[in-house]
Amino acid sequence: METQLVRLDKPYNIIYGSNGKISLHIATLIVINEEKVDDAKKGVVSHSPVVNTYPVVGGGYGFDGEVWMKSELKDCLLICREGENVGLYALKRSMEFCSKTHHTLDYLLMIPGSFSFSLLSYGSKLILPLDDNKCTISDYVVCLEFSEYNDGKSCTVYADKDSDFYFYDFFDKVSIPSQLVHTISACIKYLAELRDSYLRALNFEGLRSITFTTNDDSYQWFIDKLNSVKIDATGV
Repeated sequence: METQLVRLDKPYNIIYGSNGKISLHIATLIVINEEKVDDAKKGVVSHSPVVNTYPVVGGGYGFDGEVWMKSELKDCLLICREGENVGLYALKRSMEFCSKTHHTLDYLLMIPGSFSFSLLSYGSKLILPLDDNKCTISDYVVCLEFSEYNDGKSCTVYADKDSDFYFYDFFDKVSIPSQLVHTISACIKYLAELRDSYLRALNFEGLRSITFTTNDDSYQWFIDKLNSVKIDATGV
């Protein structure tokens, strides 16, 4: 096995690892291993080099020089460079990124707050878009789409591709033998909690409200129930 450490120059990239951590990418550890290749048909044994790259991170709440051995560089998401500001799209990409890893739905509830706070610790921040009068856009409408599966017994709920925010969950319409059931009420509660997680995290940036809508008339009842769930976004 051979290893090589490649140090990077400032300003460092802020990256999101598949391990659920955000940090500064200050160096890269390159590990080269020889992999044995056995071709039984030809009776030939050869060795092929396998290269793995791991981010070395530092700053913020991590330790300078920490190596993410369980999150290869190719599996990390680049957010921005330290000191740069980002928009809502960067947060949405981070939510989508984490949803594709092993992280649970409950874990996603914490991401808006940790994302915003981590950026601040690296000299960056999330900036909400401005309207034509150069004023912060504080109120948003998220269009939800519904996709039935399991012969119509279950349904996924997700924000459409043009939404500024990430929302995703599912519910079971009927009880399915030998399976855990995620009820409609539980789905509505989760989406409302995720909405309020955004509101709490971006309150100081100017976010005031997120209202749901849909183009699917057959699920307007779901939207009405979801919008009726009100939780104090400021936590007071």
